[in-house]
Amino acid sequence: MLESNIARGQGLETSSAATGLLEIGFFQQAVHESITSSNNATQKQKWKAFLESSIVSANSTLANATKNTELVLDRLSIGSAIIRLFNETRNETYIPTLKALQQSVVNQKRNANGGLWYFDNQLNLTAYRNLSYLDGMYSYAPFAILSREFDYASDTNYLNEAAAWKQVSLLRSITERDDGLSVHGYDPTKNHTWAQGKDGASPVVWSRSQAWYTLGIVNSIELLETQYSDLIYNFKDLYHDLVVAQLDASDRSLAIEGNYGVWQVVDRPGATFDGKSNFIEASSSLMTAYSLLRGARMGWLEHEPLRLRAQLAGVGIFNDIKQRYLLDNQNSTLSLNGTSSVASLSGNVDYEYYITRPTR
Repeated sequence: MLESNIARGQGLETSSAATGLLEIGFFQQAVHESITSSNNATQKQKWKAFLESSIVSANSTLANATKNTELVLDRLSIGSAIIRLFNETRNETYIPTLKALQQSVVNQKRNANGGLWYFDNQLNLTAYRNLSYLDGMYSYAPFAILSREFDYASDTNYLNEAAAWKQVSLLRSITERDDGLSVHGYDPTKNHTWAQGKDGASPVVWSRSQAWYTLGIVNSIELLETQYSDLIYNFKDLYHDLVVAQLDASDRSLAIEGNYGVWQVVDRPGATFDGKSNFIEASSSLMTAYSLLRGARMGWLEHEPLRLRAQLAGVGIFNDIKQRYLLDNQNSTLSLNGTSSVASLSGNVDYEYYITRPTR
């Protein structure tokens, strides 16, 4: 699949899509992980060159701290890739962008409870103000942890593992439901019509926001294992709770629909809303499978029955998506269908909104 992405020239520049920054940052992580796991020296060298080209393409576009604060938190996923590459190459041309990204975190608007805004959209301030999303922790938490090695921002209290834990735990405390799943985000001011519940939490468990959040926790744990921080135990406990809730949801899908998978509205497998059907979503399913299998392999699930459940569900979800959505193209490349377009908390966010998002 990675070779297919490279053949299409994906990851070399940020797309115009709303998810463009996240797409390129996520792609850079995928390339980095592939390089780490490959034993083929020629292949590794090719992928390293492509990864560096991808990072260089985004480097100059993120060198202004003021403009960066007007972008979604997803920009920081590219920052993590820049730090990793700088640590390997010591190429100081990346320093201005790294400084700008770190300072943009200090300048990022926050709610009264300290929670980071996901998006300070200058074109639509009313729709996005005060909104904190689970999604943003995929990018922010690892970047904050990686940034503790540097001292480029005016206030480094926002750029370390303690700051990362503050944000992920704050989000969890507001968005967690009784079943352990987490809704998309919250508005503590309750200015949005949907934010009438406790602490302004949104009403629906969106698959991809939960998958991003979980993957952010996974990546944070991996970083903390090399930095000897006591906070790793907090992150591991949170990971355990997230896994249990998502395994329960996966088991429910298996019982009701006869197959594994992560549904667009996670807790409603096979449901219909006003004649419109819920569906298994590809990107969130694959991220969830990765998070389950990564934790099982790394030994973070110490209770063997839970580890075996995670392995079974992770493989089951992966195989279902492979069969359901993976296409073998005539030009010998692969494509993946079944990915929902972006979902926002800026408007009406009922069940119908999520299940009618376009897919590709």
